Amino acid sequence: MSSRKSGGAAAFAVLALAALMVAAGCGGGTGKEPLNLRLEADTDSTVKVIWSVPVDATPDKYLVYFQAVGETSYSLVAETTANLWTHNPNGATGWYRVEAKYGDQTYAASTNPGTVPVRTDTVALAELNAAGNSGFGWDRKTGRGRTYPMTDVHSVGSADLYITDFKPPSANQQPYSVASPDMGPSDPGNVVPVDSWRVSGFTDTLPDENVMLPSFSETSYFNFTDILRVPCSIGCFTADSHYALVKVVGVDVENCWVRVETWYQLLPGLRLTRH
Repeated sequence: MSSRKSGGAAAFAVLALAALMVAAGCGGGTGKEPLNLRLEADTDSTVKVIWSVPVDATPDKYLVYFQAVGETSYSLVAETTANLWTHNPNGATGWYRVEAKYGDQTYAASTNPGTVPVRTDTVALAELNAAGNSGFGWDRKTGRGRTYPMTDVHSVGSADLYITDFKPPSANQQPYSVASPDMGPSDPGNVVPVDSWRVSGFTDTLPDENVMLPSFSETSYFNFTDILRVPCSIGCFTADSHYALVKVVGVDVENCWVRVETWYQLLPGLRLTRH
């Protein structure tokens, strides 16, 4: 009688252990989330999603999700046993989520990094010889933009563009142009100190602010672009390979101001600025 009880208890223990193993997943152990989820540009239009494997846990596979700007939920884009995936968003920007799957259980990474460009709300930039700051540049850590005086040598490492009419002081002629800071010292405005200013490139006016920017080349990006209509959108390629979008939303000829709104892509080399 007692031996039958012992056998039943042993069988129950085996079944309980098996149930625990199934709950934990085929990889065994307690499920844990992917670590250090991050993004890099693979090509100038595709995104490499990278993560570190969980510590002391082996998932059956990973699930990669993407939520594009304008969408309300994440969509599954990949299942893989590797710890990276290259995604082609077809021009869209958005956010990524990665989950480790153990059997029927999933554990999501603690962050959802994205490619959505950082917006800087409208700022006014003075024409080079007018009163006010004519330079503008983006912070490389935050992506936020701010104005800078092109007359101050301390702006050399900060300005990514400036506004000019390429005429001597007091000329105030149209059109105004968005220009690369390295043109400043030779600008007929004659107020920019000689130094190693940043070199930026600009596209011709784009057909729409949400089109994919052109890949950088000497035939698609130039050292300045004229503002021929308002509003207009112009692509920018910075000295350290960041893409940005500059939207001119207003020109005040009487007061010599140009108002711009910008979107800056934090991932170097990625030309996606849809917002």
